[in-house]
Amino acid sequence: MEYPYLIRLPSYLGKAVKAARGSKNMTQKDLANVTGTSVKFICDVERGKETVQVDKVFDLLRALSLQVYVTDKPLKEKSTSAQPFNFLG
Repeated sequence: MEYPYLIRLPSYLGKAVKAARGSKNMTQKDLANVTGTSVKFICDVERGKETVQVDKVFDLLRALSLQVYVTDKPLKEKSTSAQPFNFLG
């Protein structure tokens, strides 16, 4: 995956979390321990479950050193091969 992602759906955020976790060689249990959540919660986020608790999602993002930006301007892609991820629907 290339950064930045444009995230419009929970499933895309889940893919970003899973990719970042994998790049850090962390298991779901490792991430759950670091963030004080459960493996089930990590699994729900990575599957894109729409009813997850946002505060806990931000704990995951911080633990994985991922940043979230909110803007009314479109992000400019660095390369034409980048595949943006969309979260806001």
